[in-house]
Amino acid sequence: MAAALGFAGVLYRAILLALDVPPANSDEGTAGLAALHIGEGRHWPTFFYGQDYMGTFYSYLAAPLVQVFGTQWWVLRLPALAMYAVFLLLVFRLTRTLYTPWFAVFVTAVMALGSDRVLKDQMIGVGGYSDVATAVAGLMLASALLALQPDKRRTTFAVWGLLAGYIVWTHWLALPYVVVAALLVAWVSRSALTLRRVALAVCGFVLGAAPLLWFNLHHANSLSVLLSLSGATEPAAWPDRLYGAVLLGLPLSSGMCAPSRCATWQMWWGPAYLTLMVVAAVVALVAIRRADPGERRVQAGRLALLAGAALTLAAYVASSSSAVTPIESARYLHYAMVSLPAVLWPLWVGLTAGSARRGVIPAIGGVALVGALVASLLVATGQLAAYRSHYADKADEEQQLLDRLRAAGLTHVYSEYWTCNRLAYRSAEQVRCAVLDESLAPGFDRYRPYRDQVRQAERVAYVLPESSAMAGNFARSTPAGVDVISLDVVAGYRVYLCRQTPQQD
Repeated sequence: MAAALGFAGVLYRAILLALDVPPANSDEGTAGLAALHIGEGRHWPTFFYGQDYMGTFYSYLAAPLVQVFGTQWWVLRLPALAMYAVFLLLVFRLTRTLYTPWFAVFVTAVMALGSDRVLKDQMIGVGGYSDVATAVAGLMLASALLALQPDKRRTTFAVWGLLAGYIVWTHWLALPYVVVAALLVAWVSRSALTLRRVALAVCGFVLGAAPLLWFNLHHANSLSVLLSLSGATEPAAWPDRLYGAVLLGLPLSSGMCAPSRCATWQMWWGPAYLTLMVVAAVVALVAIRRADPGERRVQAGRLALLAGAALTLAAYVASSSSAVTPIESARYLHYAMVSLPAVLWPLWVGLTAGSARRGVIPAIGGVALVGALVASLLVATGQLAAYRSHYADKADEEQQLLDRLRAAGLTHVYSEYWTCNRLAYRSAEQVRCAVLDESLAPGFDRYRPYRDQVRQAERVAYVLPESSAMAGNFARSTPAGVDVISLDVVAGYRVYLCRQTPQQD
């Protein structure tokens, strides 16, 4: 049953992948450019271009596929689809290990569904989300196995260390799970922690984090970079942070909301999530005090999952992103999907126990709650399906713009951040793009060589979204040294064909 549900989830995502749903963004284009360069042997980046954090292992996975099949979005997303399948398998195994087989089947059914926010986190080929969520699921499964059978799994320590190291290299937002996994293994398996097993874990960790360690020894300090980007010290009212994290972030990241919005009736899951998490934690703590050693290890594993979700949520609330950009930043809660079994467990217990022993009323209550959960997930999944045509139009517009640039022989363009690297990747670098901000000053170029190449070209195009401030600024006053030859409107962009005086840095 779990295999059938999992296959349905993979097939659903494969169909959307073929339809270019969800739409690509420039961050995905940056990962695609890294994959293109790796496949050609031009660069071997440790981190994504323009930043000193977020490891590029995903681009290394995609590199041979890009070389064989070309620079299509579906090609870049194939590793994410494979990662999702592995993620499902690991979460099923983790749930079956710490809970019951039929509950693991139920969790698989929940994970097979997919709203807009969930699909973006799982399928967009940018790395740091689909791969790290899979690594977190593997880490927590390894921790659970070590907790339950510490004397029988020596090599699991090496795998545990490798996954922890990979997470530390790739995305530090998942660090709460590394911390709770380490505490779980150290507490439950302390009697089995021989020097050899600790050495295996350390060696695995060093191997997994090797690119990060090498980079920090020779270049920048990634920790200082991440602290500067955390947003914890930026001004934002705490009620706004809690609203963005609990009432928006939890429903969005759990798959309860429509594309880019969360209706009031869909926000019920935020308070329910917190309530279930508290109930599950209290039950686990009481059981740890009263149970036999074997059951105590199981309850410790459940508590570790809850602690990982709680720490992830606390870190998100501490960041101003939860208040300033709550819809888009809900992706920062993506790793808490690994803890969803622990959160849903009280619902499952209430449903099964109520049906078995406590009469009609408790059974009706349990069925109602589980029914509300499944209905919300199904509605959100349906809302994404209904929104597919809008996303398809975006893909068509991107192709129209590329065709227009190619037909005009335009290979060097200026545009905004969210357009530039999409054009560069999809055109296999036939179009080189330099980023501008709203005032038409140089913006954030993730791949810096493009800026110099565009500035040195005599014939360029300004590709500006029609409704943007930058388009209005360009219409009022063109940059110095730029002469407009013609104007065309294509797919929501104003395309100015210009002649410019080549510039040198």
